[in-house]
Amino acid sequence: MRLNLKLTLLALGVSAVPLAIAGYRWLSIGQGALHAAIEENELTVSRQVADHAGSEIGNLLSILRTDAHIFDLTRGGPGEAPTAQGLLKFLQLVYHQSDDFCAIAMFDEHGAPVGQPAYLETPGAYETFRNHEAMRPTDVEGVGLMAPLGQALGRGQGVGPVFLGGPARVPHVVLAVAFDPKLGGGKRVLTAEVSLKRLGAYVAALSDRDTDVKLLDARARLVAAGSMGGAAHLEAQHPPGGHEGELATAETIGSYVSAGRQVIGAYAPTGPWGFGVVVEKAADVAFLPVRQILNATLFWLGVSIVVGSIAAGVFARRLAARVEGIAAGSRQIAAGRLETRIPKGADDELGDLAISFNKMAEGLDGARAKITQQTNEIMSWNQTLERRVEEKTRELREAQDLLLRSRSLAAIGQLGAGVAHEINNPLAGVLGITQLLIVDLPPHHPARPLVQDVETQALRIRKIVQNLLRFAQRQGGEDFGPLDLGRVIDDALELCGPSDLKSAGIQVVRRYAQALPMIRGSATQLQEAFIQLVQNARGAMATGGGTLTIETLVTAERLVRVVVSDTGRGINTEHLPRIFDPFFTTKAGDWTGVGMGLSVVHKTIEDHGGTIQVQSELGKGSSFQMTFPVAVERAPLA
Repeated sequence: MRLNLKLTLLALGVSAVPLAIAGYRWLSIGQGALHAAIEENELTVSRQVADHAGSEIGNLLSILRTDAHIFDLTRGGPGEAPTAQGLLKFLQLVYHQSDDFCAIAMFDEHGAPVGQPAYLETPGAYETFRNHEAMRPTDVEGVGLMAPLGQALGRGQGVGPVFLGGPARVPHVVLAVAFDPKLGGGKRVLTAEVSLKRLGAYVAALSDRDTDVKLLDARARLVAAGSMGGAAHLEAQHPPGGHEGELATAETIGSYVSAGRQVIGAYAPTGPWGFGVVVEKAADVAFLPVRQILNATLFWLGVSIVVGSIAAGVFARRLAARVEGIAAGSRQIAAGRLETRIPKGADDELGDLAISFNKMAEGLDGARAKITQQTNEIMSWNQTLERRVEEKTRELREAQDLLLRSRSLAAIGQLGAGVAHEINNPLAGVLGITQLLIVDLPPHHPARPLVQDVETQALRIRKIVQNLLRFAQRQGGEDFGPLDLGRVIDDALELCGPSDLKSAGIQVVRRYAQALPMIRGSATQLQEAFIQLVQNARGAMATGGGTLTIETLVTAERLVRVVVSDTGRGINTEHLPRIFDPFFTTKAGDWTGVGMGLSVVHKTIEDHGGTIQVQSELGKGSSFQMTFPVAVERAPLA
């Protein structure tokens, strides 16, 4: 055998055999990596869908828990249970909270219904409720049968079994939340029959021809899927990691036969709500890239053998050296040293291969830099998003606090009006008789001090009743007109007695904005509110005096703001949320204060379309910020 042939065969064996081994190895690695990537992707999708489904159920339970807190507002009067009309309005309010609610009902701790359930037979007739599912009276009877009353009473909340409900016979589930009403009478359970139609549509929309996403209930029954088609709802399934009729308790990945084809399935539970999500991908489609890699490997292996057998005899030695250089460079690149560059050498296939390796290294280096940059940007976006979510959450919480406070003040105002009306008449008789007795009794009569005490306490009761009436009666706006806030504040300070403030060691600092816009309101009411704030500040600085600062300014939103600040003793943090509540006072030993001052101030500011906020720190003072809308100028009629 000639040496050229030997060298050719040797070069061919040295080049072709390692290439074949490398191709097989790359194929094995690629298949394993692709299999792991597919499983991870399927598990990620199932986990995300499960998180979404769990979040939807959790949000609906959160709505029920939130609405349960306002149940006591439906009571008929002090110490009375809610009226039937009030209870129905409350259930209708809960029904309005989500388009997924089909029917809302309430039960007592013994499972007996409380009032009539709230639902609509023709929700499409109302623009607000057109997305709700229609329910018939016979369909609503299933709420009590399917409601998880035992779970709710034992754990505070519960999720019932999935069933086919409503005229459309689509999957439904009943959610329940237990709570203790302040008016007494035992626990109540607020329940909602929820349609899973929208959640099922979301799950089905994620499916395609090769991937099927399934939503299963606690008994491993099919609730929704992209491949459901004409199949019956709630069919029993055999999820990966579980048994027929039973879901697995942890995330699972497996290969099995589903609907007559081999699939790769990933399962993820939804948390505590008793649902699971299965994502199935056809195995033949999933491993199509592997077959393509095999075909490409075999093709290029054949090409390499042909080219090697032609060129081996001439370039055997150079080939070995250049291949070794390329192999060394590829190992450097594979080790992560992407700055490595392979010398091109001669202008041939190996030179092109070296160029390809270099471009690949450049591309990988650029991709790594881009991924690092994107990772940094994503981290920055996440931090910004978290900060904005915290800000919006704080703003929403403040808005909710203001709404609840306004509702509470309105309810107490109605109560105060009724109480004042009922007390005034008998009080007038008691006070008149007492004053007549004082006139008739001699100055040194032993009963005279007792009668005078009765008169003092009756006058104090009359003052409390007057404060209640003043708090309860909303002004109709008859004396409202354009006002200069600076002048109103000056008049209030004048009525407080500047000399009295000065003798008490209090320095008044006025910082008024130039060209302050007019607002619309009642000068008398606002003077009383400012006087109350000044008197409170004076009481806070009673021990050693201090500085009372009154500032006016115009905000960018065309609002007028008034800030009344003092350097007094401040307000305890635990008292801040309640300082505007009627009858709340920290002056336990002062019988002249009934805790209505700041409540009247709050109501006065609210009647003028404004808001009031307070900031305080112990030992440093308090600051009351009031905001009023600028008066809208109206053109006279022609």
